[in-house]
Amino acid sequence: MTAAPVWEILENWAQQTGYMPVSHGETSRLYQRGTGFLLAPQKLQVTWMGNSYRLEAWVKGPLFNRIVLLGLMPAEMIIDSGGFLGSPVRKLARGHVNMLLQALGQPPIN
Repeated sequence: MTAAPVWEILENWAQQTGYMPVSHGETSRLYQRGTGFLLAPQKLQVTWMGNSYRLEAWVKGPLFNRIVLLGLMPAEMIIDSGGFLGSPVRKLARGHVNMLLQALGQPPIN
């Protein structure tokens, strides 16, 4: 990704966007925003791979929503644009991740 202080940028981003730490390790951190009650949980994981960082972001489909939609909603959804299911929460998560990518000097997700 970048030579910037990634963990520091990540912590500042999490505070600004309301993502809470779920797990912290020396090489990986997982954050979550939302609990699934009113808004599907949005997750972001950053992992140090030895010579680069890997960033993964997804939205977890709440079980209730998946049942109501007769199983059409997957358990996890990517945050890229396209598709109808979960589009508002995916768009919200994509906006947050794009803020992080901008702070890291990386191109946004479309």
